[in-house]
Amino acid sequence: MESENKNTGIKIITGILAVLLVVAGAFAIKLYNQEKNTKAELTEEKELVLNDLKQMVTKYDAVIEENNLKDTELNQARDRIQVLIDSVQKMEANISVLRRYRDEVYKLKKEREYLFAQNDSLKGMNKMLAMRVDSTTYELEVSKMKRDSLAMVKEELAEKVALGSSLAANKLVGTGVIVRNSGKLVENDNARRVDRIRACYTVPQNRIAEAGDKQLYVQVLDPQNNILGENKTVTIDSVTSITYSAISKFYYEKTALDICENVAPRGDKFAEGLYKINIFDGGKMIASTSLVLD
Repeated sequence: MESENKNTGIKIITGILAVLLVVAGAFAIKLYNQEKNTKAELTEEKELVLNDLKQMVTKYDAVIEENNLKDTELNQARDRIQVLIDSVQKMEANISVLRRYRDEVYKLKKEREYLFAQNDSLKGMNKMLAMRVDSTTYELEVSKMKRDSLAMVKEELAEKVALGSSLAANKLVGTGVIVRNSGKLVENDNARRVDRIRACYTVPQNRIAEAGDKQLYVQVLDPQNNILGENKTVTIDSVTSITYSAISKFYYEKTALDICENVAPRGDKFAEGLYKINIFDGGKMIASTSLVLD
């Protein structure tokens, strides 16, 4: 009887131990599965955090490149996020650390929204400023065009006045003349008999030209293009000089004036051929003609 009771007790204890072993095994399996699921969730959460951070870096890069920004708050914020990415990639995932990083991601998103809004505002201001600059530039260009136009008109008027106020030489005629002992001049075209070449012209009336002492240069060239008469050179300006045969000096009173100059030959007599006569006002030729001596 006592032996049966012992066997029964052993069986009960064995049963209890078996039950406890089964329960412990089940609990261990449950804990293992929970740990496995937790690790998977933590890994997934870590990837989500990394993905959010990388997206923020991409957006920062786009804005920085679009606006060609250097050493700004946007650059600094992007660099901080990049450092955070490196830290998350290296860390061992656990709930408390991921929660802290999640909070940091939230703060960074808020900072990004603020900085992007600030950048958009700055872009808007820059756009308005650029429009104002363009408007001002346009107004300045219009003003410059007007000034240039007025300057051109003024210059044209000045040229017309200068042209209109210049002296002219009309009715230029060249003839060969014989000079009598009495001083009387007789026209002749025989080269051997002619003593002088006479150049006569009219300075017409010009109410624009200023009255006063004036002078014109008479130039006579023989058939070999030698300059006859005085054959002197006068410098008009830094690039212009005139070699003349005679100078017509007169007082101009804004009325028509007839002028004649007698030019001597280069030697004792004139050669046969074509002679050219030019009249200059300063460096400008204002009349020209020719004659032939036989």
